[in-house]
Amino acid sequence: MEEVLEGILEAIEDEQAAQKKYKKLKAQADTEEAKALFEQLIKDEIRHEELLKSRYEALKEI
Repeated sequence: MEEVLEGILEAIEDEQAAQKKYKKLKAQADTEEAKALFEQLIKDEIRHEELLKSRYEALKEI
C-alpha cells in the first residue's frame, strides 16, 4: 500500500507542476482565447489534484 500512496503523492506533485506551467503559459498568451484555454486547463488540474488528495486520504485510512 505504501507504494500506491507514494504514487498518488507523486501524481499530486505532477498536477501542481502542471498548474504552474499553465499559469506561466496563460501569462504569456497573446489572445483571450488562449488565456481562456489555459485557465480551463488550470481548473482541470486543480480538480485532478483535489480528487487525488481525496483518494490519498481515503486509502491512508485503510
